[in-house]
Amino acid sequence: MGNPAEAGFTTDSEVAPPPYSTVDTGAQRVTYPPAPSYEAVPGASSSASSIAGVNKRFPQSINAYFQKAGFSKTFHLGEHADQPLFAVTMHSGLTSKPLLELHSGPKDSDPIIATANNEKRWSSGRTTVVQILPTAFSSLGVGESSSGSSTAPSQEAEKIIMKQTNLLKNVTYPFSVEVGLGKDLRVENFEWRGSRGGEVQDLDKYTRGYKLVRLGSVGTGQGGERSTRAANVTSDGKEVVAVFAQNTSWSMNKVFKFQFLESGATGVLGDRFALAALMSALKIWYIEYLAKQANAGAGA
Repeated sequence: MGNPAEAGFTTDSEVAPPPYSTVDTGAQRVTYPPAPSYEAVPGASSSASSIAGVNKRFPQSINAYFQKAGFSKTFHLGEHADQPLFAVTMHSGLTSKPLLELHSGPKDSDPIIATANNEKRWSSGRTTVVQILPTAFSSLGVGESSSGSSTAPSQEAEKIIMKQTNLLKNVTYPFSVEVGLGKDLRVENFEWRGSRGGEVQDLDKYTRGYKLVRLGSVGTGQGGERSTRAANVTSDGKEVVAVFAQNTSWSMNKVFKFQFLESGATGVLGDRFALAALMSALKIWYIEYLAKQANAGAGA
């Protein structure tokens, strides 16, 4: 139930969101000095479920839940099924609407604050466009921008480009996004890498997932072989700031697990990073989910 493959995507009758222009902030991979090490936000508790410094709207752990009954184009994000924080509307990609629309609250009538879509309607999906809408920061924290300042929000949508890359058997999804708080803003490079490592196993021990690597960083511990390297550090010594995996437990509606880690969990990377990380993860997961549903239907 709640299966997006069964949700009747060929007819989108609801009213489309208002048009908006875009600003490309991630089309080019660029080289920057090593990213500064992170520090916990003052006053933040290590046991707090919300990320300090990001308006406390994003829990460190986020799950995706399909509707339990009936067919729906909407699923919910939150720590628990009975406490939804955000609604996500799914589309087929065959219309003018993006594949995924993230709403500011648990209803699909709440304002759309971010979207994820293929670059072109009939493309292979190797290039993803994540858009952060002007309503995002006012919805997450009234009167505040993603940097935590009181400046007026931009009237243009910010566009982040993520391109799938293949090297031998390794598939990665790199993108660039502005990070930081206050006036300390800079563009940094990140990359989703497929993984069966400890970070993924902590989410779901029976599945393969992805870890988000902060490419300009130096991890807080030793890299190297998986058996000897520190937690949340890659083999090449980079910091892992988020992770996601498909849920393989016996649940009819819990389908996706996501967690911020290290500097991603302190909030020092800002709202743009949090939205870009979450939406890019959902896009990768959603495409793989649809492919599995299509393969299952073909084999039935």
